Amino acid sequence: MLTPEERLDLQEFYFRYTECLDGGRLQNWPEFFTEQCVYRVSTRRGMRMGPEEDRMSFESKSIMRDRIVSLSQSEDFEPHEQRHYITNVRAQTAEGEEWRVFANFLVLRTFPEKRSELFVSGFYHDRVVRPGGRFKFQEKLVVLDSEVAPENLIYPI
Repeated sequence: MLTPEERLDLQEFYFRYTECLDGGRLQNWPEFFTEQCVYRVSTRRGMRMGPEEDRMSFESKSIMRDRIVSLSQSEDFEPHEQRHYITNVRAQTAEGEEWRVFANFLVLRTFPEKRSELFVSGFYHDRVVRPGGRFKFQEKLVVLDSEVAPENLIYPI
């Protein structure tokens, strides 16, 4: 399992991940992943039904980069702030340099001159590796608590 220092490094990795998203630095988002990776957003029901029920799915870092480019060119963007809260980051199992990591998340959104609102909540079920001493996601599975995913789910969670 992880040493206390590795556990702190892992938590810091998750915090940097959310800072990237909350700070609007989406062009840096793919850098948290290995070249060959998987990023999926599903619901609890979708998990039982299979990958065809995913709300969002990318199977490589290059596809993630393409998604970010298309988001930057979108005209349907309404300016807003988002804030990720991650709790209970814990490594469950380890095989060599690969860890299964679970964490809970909550994302709030705030549009100009409106109150903050709950956007999504759920948990991460990730496979994390540490090539060259730096944590990277090999697989990031985002599972939403609600069976009804937001219609405007276009940004990474």
